[in-house]
Amino acid sequence: MHPVVKLVLILAVVVAIAVLYGRIFGRRDREERYVGLTDAARAKVSHEISAGHKINAIKIYREATGAPLADAKRAVDSWFVPGHGPGVRDAAASWSEGRLTAEARARISELVQAGRREDAMALYAQATGASDTEAQAIIRSWDTTQDY
Repeated sequence: MHPVVKLVLILAVVVAIAVLYGRIFGRRDREERYVGLTDAARAKVSHEISAGHKINAIKIYREATGAPLADAKRAVDSWFVPGHGPGVRDAAASWSEGRLTAEARARISELVQAGRREDAMALYAQATGASDTEAQAIIRSWDTTQDY
């Protein structure tokens, strides 16, 4: 085979490998922000997660943002992060709406710091009238450094 033909074939193989590698392992922006995630959509997602309806939460997230299924699932799975997320806002709302007294708030923080989250959930549900799943979601993200 002529040396020029060999060189062209080698270059073609290298280019094909580079293109395939780029398509398979190409750079993906994991921190991509999707538009459309309004406060109303966040509230709907939070409500569905609190009610234990994760699939509905993913569906609402996808409808609001246009995100692919994998990204929406990842977002919903990481929705409750200690000190962030809707649980903190819900706990703050419970306090500002007068459903949670200062004494109950302090006792819940003590229980969370002591690692007694089950007791903290029960106390939160009793003090505010929240459902078990709502209390679980809020206590999961309870930040003891926050002054709700």
